[in-house]
Amino acid sequence: MTERERTASQAYLEVVVAHGVDYVFGLPGTSGQEFIGTIAEQEKVRFILALHETCVVSMADGYARASGRPTLAQVSTLPGTANSIGALYDAYRDRSPVVLTSTHVDTRIVGRDSHTEGRDLVEMTKQFTKWSCEVHRADRIPEILNRAFKVASTPPTGPVYLSIPSNLLGESINVRNPEAERSHVLPRMAADPEAVKHAAQLLAEAKRPLIVAGSGIAKAGAIAELVELAEMIAAPVVMEPRYSFLSFPTNHPYSFQIPERQVTFNLPVWGEPDLIFAVGCRLIREYRYLPEPPIKPETRVVHIEEDPWEIGKVFPVDVGIVADSKSALGSLIEVLPTFSDCFNGSRRAERIECLKKAKAAAQAELQERIRDGWDETPIHPARLVRALDKLLEREALIVNESPTSKDVLMSNLDFTAGRSYFSNSSAGHLGWGLGAAMGATLASPGRRVVACLGDGSTMFGIQGLWTLAKYRIPLVVIVFNNRAYMAVKNQFRGPEEKIRIAAELGAALVGPDLNFARLADCFGIFSQRVEQPEQIEPALKRAVEQSGPALVDVVISQKSRKD
Repeated sequence: MTERERTASQAYLEVVVAHGVDYVFGLPGTSGQEFIGTIAEQEKVRFILALHETCVVSMADGYARASGRPTLAQVSTLPGTANSIGALYDAYRDRSPVVLTSTHVDTRIVGRDSHTEGRDLVEMTKQFTKWSCEVHRADRIPEILNRAFKVASTPPTGPVYLSIPSNLLGESINVRNPEAERSHVLPRMAADPEAVKHAAQLLAEAKRPLIVAGSGIAKAGAIAELVELAEMIAAPVVMEPRYSFLSFPTNHPYSFQIPERQVTFNLPVWGEPDLIFAVGCRLIREYRYLPEPPIKPETRVVHIEEDPWEIGKVFPVDVGIVADSKSALGSLIEVLPTFSDCFNGSRRAERIECLKKAKAAAQAELQERIRDGWDETPIHPARLVRALDKLLEREALIVNESPTSKDVLMSNLDFTAGRSYFSNSSAGHLGWGLGAAMGATLASPGRRVVACLGDGSTMFGIQGLWTLAKYRIPLVVIVFNNRAYMAVKNQFRGPEEKIRIAAELGAALVGPDLNFARLADCFGIFSQRVEQPEQIEPALKRAVEQSGPALVDVVISQKSRKD
């Protein structure tokens, strides 16, 4: 564009529009008047207000995950930045391309211990971002903001933080904005052909290979290629422990689950793998110390990942390939017919039969696990999930922050090619789920989005109910209310009485009980509380029939985990 005079805040918004941003999620604070005034003068970008910075950043995070595009969040000075850190950490751990900008104190009073002044906002955020930067000249704002979008969206993607002194936004500048389309970096990284052949050879030699799928497959749009590979070689597929995006349909006969806290790759019937074929994953993030490593020293390992830091980070590999999942899987599928004899005939038939037996054993174990307490109260969480599975469209998106109900959710709800899922994988910062689900809903008009939240997680992000109500976001929220911080309670060890006392002190959410239906009702959100099994389906039906937001608070038992 040609050079012309306008405020730095106007130039900021021009850059945002050029990068395809539809929403700015924010909490402007007392230093954001220039920014808000500029947004009010235009109609291309909509501002979504939240009442806490966790919700601000989580909404941008959810929007970015659902849309696949970098998204903008805006907060204010040190208090706003400090409140953002937890959600920024979630985005960083899951490589979500969030651009977070914050106003900073006026440069003319820096160093006077002025209101909301902090020593170094960049240093405070650096460990949670791909890049953190403070802008020191108004005429550099378009350049640096454009670079922020480029950095956030370049593989491996991740959040960026910019600190902008508030007085700079009102200054007049006369500079040319960068051309956004000339800053885009294609996300495809082709695999080395010789490395692909080596990987194919190891697959051909393996007797019991196991595919470990990571979030990178879903992000790269490579689920179809993964399904094709698994069927070609007749191998089981498990998701990496602590994954964020689901990358393989759970209803596929080759899909299996492994425990995330006590990780083992020893599947029923199939047994311990002699080759782990890992794609688009970290391999692996431990939840706790395990005296026996989940990957045995003698196990061969192929690891395909776009970030070279992750390859061989903890466990040694035989073949490490730096590539995006889609390119690498496509190349491997082309090469594998060279080894067609290995994947046909009696050997293939034997594998398929073994997989059938393994699947039957896993299903029998699941049925045995959920049979106990099916008709009792508090409600068995599997009963809630299976009712949800019956009612939801096959193209629905599930956003999950119910950490100790995740296993039940993934075991009892069919995720097909069209029905998808994401969560915050391993950061451990609570309060992300409601904001992320709202952002995902705004990014997915016409698609059903359901937030599955634990009661503890919901309380950490409770301010999000106001934003949900204000903008009438058509999100269905289901609270898995087990009246405890179960992730905490499950760590207690010792005699039963000691565990009971410890849980009462540090994990029980009772006295008073949390009633999320009443809280939602205070904001004018359609809500119901479910305490009996026969109430589940009618309540869920009414919730999905709403044109605006709905919340169902389901009192569940604490039988949510198997690991």
